[in-house]
Amino acid sequence: MTAKNLPPDVLSPLTLLLGYLAWFVLLICITRAIWVGGQLAVRLHREEAIEGLLGSLVGAALVGSASAIAVAVIPT
Repeated sequence: MTAKNLPPDVLSPLTLLLGYLAWFVLLICITRAIWVGGQLAVRLHREEAIEGLLGSLVGAALVGSASAIAVAVIPT
């Protein structure tokens, strides 16, 4: 059975769940980026190294590509 053959009573909650999951992950990425921005300000003041911003950006890109793949696989 392919995604095109799924009944609407199965497909609708699945797409809703994927939408909520994508919003949750993006919220985590935004929170992490804000946290890393604060660390950057403090560590630049102390002249220390900063890491972690790249991880937030990669996570946001991963969620963006995953939602595009999900839209292609599961038609709405």
